[in-house]
Formats: sequence, structure tokens, C-alpha cells
Amino acid sequence: MRKTREETQLTREKIIHASYEVIRSKGYEKMTRDDIARQVGMTRGAVNWHFASKEEIYLAVLNQILDDFQRERAEYYEDRKASPREKIDNLISMPLRMRDQYRFLNDIPRYMLSDERFAGIIGRMAENRKYFIQYVTRCLTEIEEASGKTYQNKTEIAHLIYFLHEGLHSNYADTAFGSPDVIQENYRTYVALLLEIP
Repeated sequence: MRKTREETQLTREKIIHASYEVIRSKGYEKMTRDDIARQVGMTRGAVNWHFASKEEIYLAVLNQILDDFQRERAEYYEDRKASPREKIDNLISMPLRMRDQYRFLNDIPRYMLSDERFAGIIGRMAENRKYFIQYVTRCLTEIEEASGKTYQNKTEIAHLIYFLHEGLHSNYADTAFGSPDVIQENYRTYVALLLEIP
């Protein structure tokens, strides 16, 4: 019996989720398609039917994470009940709420970053950075409109907030700053200081 398009998509999603779990526990280099098949309860042949290679599976997992980030950020910005300041707080706290996904991206083996098959992922990560800075800049503009305050260096402040965000999802943030709650409180303080800059 032929599978419907919806069933095929659901199976692909299950494989992607299982692959994410296997890669997190074993690492990309040690992960095999047999591991994924066991994790999802399928045969290796079924996994191979959906994904032609181990790299293709890895790319699908990375794209899924980037899709999740994009969706989450859009929800924050479109939240009409949140103030611009709350939107920025929500944005910079994403790495704490989605810490496993951020760390997964941080663990992409360096040699893969120069592999042309991963050019799309590198491009999407660059777009995410650009979107982040645009998002914060829009929030700063909303703060200006609501408060009458003028930021002379809006772009620079947006970049600094981006660098704070990068620090939040560093694999070493815990050892540098302590528990996630302490990290979040520190970052809120840092952002508040930045937003006081005229």
C-alpha cells in the first residue's frame, strides 16, 4: 500500500527527530543509519529510502533546528502584548530555553563548514544573524517611539545585544556564569545597561 504524502512527511519528521537524539548522544561521526533505524523503530532500508546519505540526514536535522529558531523568533516579534523590551528579553533568552538545539549547532564539525553541501546551512546561519540584528533594531525603534528617547548608535547596540546572545549559547556559558537562571539574570542586566545608552 502506497503511503500518502502526509504519512511520508510524518515518517521523515520521525527520522529527523531520532537522528537529532542519536547525534546528540553519540556525535555525528559515530552515528550510523543503523542507530537511527533502531531509534525510530524502522529498518535501515526504510531510513535509506527517505534519506540517501548520512550527510543528508544531518542537513535535515540542522535545517529543522534553524526552522524552529526562525518560527520562535517570529512569534516573539509578532506578540502584540509584549513590549519592545520584553521582546528583546524573550529573544536573548532563547538559548536558555532551546539550549540543546543551540549546542547542537555549535557542535557542527569544523571541516563540514567548508563542505559545499553545507553552504546552505552556513547561509541560513548568516541570515539568522542578520534577522536577529534587524529584529533588535526594530525593537529599539519602537522603544524610541514610545519613550521619546533617541539612540544615536542603534545599530551598534543591536550588534552588542547580538554578541551577548552569542555568549548565552556558548558551550562554556555554564562554567563562565553559573546556572541558567544566573546567566539569564546577568544578561537581562547587561541588556538593560545597553538600553540606557542614549
